[in-house]
Amino acid sequence: MATETRPRPYVRPMPATWWLHNRYLFLFMVRELTAVFVGGYALFLLLLLYRFAQGPERFHAFFENTLQSPWVIGLQVVALLFVLYHTVTTCNAAPVLMTVWRGEEKVDPRLIIGANYAVWLILSLLIILVAI
Repeated sequence: MATETRPRPYVRPMPATWWLHNRYLFLFMVRELTAVFVGGYALFLLLLLYRFAQGPERFHAFFENTLQSPWVIGLQVVALLFVLYHTVTTCNAAPVLMTVWRGEEKVDPRLIIGANYAVWLILSLLIILVAI
């Protein structure tokens, strides 16, 4: 008795660099990568708060031994650039992610983007005022 063979489904090969061939997909993937740095920086801030809660001596020791290292300062600059890119792309994507209606018509997307940047600016200024 012969065994019946079924045809195998066609699986199109997908190279690992598929996202490098389209500018918009590349920018999207970079934005997704920045989320890793945003999360890592959030963990770093939690570590900083933990050291601060341990007392001034432990915090100053951590500051002098770790935070003044050139590697850590370099990572801070890279994280800042990635966080800024992530924030700008999130603010610009807000009209796509949420639709705001005013009565029967949609709110202008530029108004939503402008409101996001205004809130970002106000919160940044408040944080600077509190830190000073």
